[in-house]
Amino acid sequence: MNHLTRFADEGGTEALMRLIRSFLPVLFFCQLVIAQQSVRTIYLIRHAEKASNDADAPLNAAGVKRAACLANMLKDAGIKQIYVTQAKRTQQTADPLAKELKITPKILPAEDPGNLVRDIFYSGSGNTLVVGHSNSLPVVIARMKAGTIAPIGENEYDKLFTITTMEGAATPVITLHYCEADAATAPASKPAHPTKATNQKASSQKSSTKK
Repeated sequence: MNHLTRFADEGGTEALMRLIRSFLPVLFFCQLVIAQQSVRTIYLIRHAEKASNDADAPLNAAGVKRAACLANMLKDAGIKQIYVTQAKRTQQTADPLAKELKITPKILPAEDPGNLVRDIFYSGSGNTLVVGHSNSLPVVIARMKAGTIAPIGENEYDKLFTITTMEGAATPVITLHYCEADAATAPASKPAHPTKATNQKASSQKSSTKK
């Protein structure tokens, strides 16, 4: 006869039930903690502005500024893993945040989205930043079964995609925008056409000069 049976036989049934009830909140709390630990937010961005169209072009001045802005924005976001590609511009984009958080980014080829998705779901803990390319991010998001995103334009660098994962599944992707574009990279406005009054004034001044 075990101790619990003896305890019950000795008239301790009510005390036993109180003991069991006292453990239920603890059990529920443990399950809640485990569930919260499995919920993670994945941030995916394209690299910041690049200096040229070369295959391994570094960031330009606007890109460096955007990378610093990204670090300031995500430094308190619970990032525990950072993934970049073999391209220098993705590594430079992640570098300020990686240094702030003392994280060594993991380099995975842009052509290998399968390993990246596997790592996102099943490796490490905490939230994750992925720095990719305009043509690789849509593939990664689709592989995560988080929906589809609109094509990323050649001059679009401010899109931030967020996905929540839990137990190997992902919520639909949400598209946000982060850090304003540098004024130097904004399209130049077209010069205003001179008005008739301006033309008349210019003609009058020209006539006066001739006199």
